[in-house]
Amino acid sequence: MRLILETFSTIPANPGGRKLAVLADMKELGADSKSMHGSMITSLNPEIVTDLFLYGQDMEALYDYAKEIYPPGKVHYFIKNDEKDQFEQLTKAVREKLTPADQILLKGSNSMNLAKLVEDLEDGN
Repeated sequence: MRLILETFSTIPANPGGRKLAVLADMKELGADSKSMHGSMITSLNPEIVTDLFLYGQDMEALYDYAKEIYPPGKVHYFIKNDEKDQFEQLTKAVREKLTPADQILLKGSNSMNLAKLVEDLEDGN
């Protein structure tokens, strides 16, 4: 995930647009998953990737770091665990922030179902 974040950061922004990232749990990381998710903070620059949407319980570690370096209102955390799934809230928040000139990166395990987010955004749902 670090490589894709760093690559996305090097792509010039569209005129009048921002760069947004939707990052979800990477389920295949094993016992060190939370610390590995948190360590992605070193690949994020709030001046380049201006809005961050984090989804899943392992992303909470990254959220804790990101809220320290991002301006208020620029980092959003959505829970997905056995008791609660805030996917609909994630979709709504991304839709409200995204403009036609923006670029968006979506990255997470297939089990996090970010493909459904793409479908919802394309359909306007």
